[in-house]
Amino acid sequence: MVIGGLKHIQQVPEALDLIDIVLSQTQRKTPTVVHPGYPITRIRTFYMRKVRYAQSCFHERLSRVLSDFPILEELEPFYADLLNVLYDRDHYKLALGQVSRIRSLIDSFARDHVRQLKYADSLYRAKCLNEQRWVECVPQ
Repeated sequence: MVIGGLKHIQQVPEALDLIDIVLSQTQRKTPTVVHPGYPITRIRTFYMRKVRYAQSCFHERLSRVLSDFPILEELEPFYADLLNVLYDRDHYKLALGQVSRIRSLIDSFARDHVRQLKYADSLYRAKCLNEQRWVECVPQ
């Protein structure tokens, strides 16, 4: 049984904020310039590194969200009842399940995207793959 309150839970950023945070972190932590004169293997590696880094940042942040929120069965009865009154037990579990599902979807998306980048035959094709796929992910 988890002893204590719910104070250790950090604020969860909204979807677009999370995307902005991770993509700006990816931009800062990975190389940013690729020139047309680079060999195609170097271009592929450049974009694959960016995708893998972004995927690991998303995975890390979503895992932190999941680990911050307590499991209802392990909470003290007072806190479990309080959580049930404030947020409804079913919606709470559903929301955590959706976060877990999104985490696995991002992992599979990144794996597929890296697989497609592996066979990009030019800088233009790699750039198009990279820009097109991230735009499809952003919820409207």
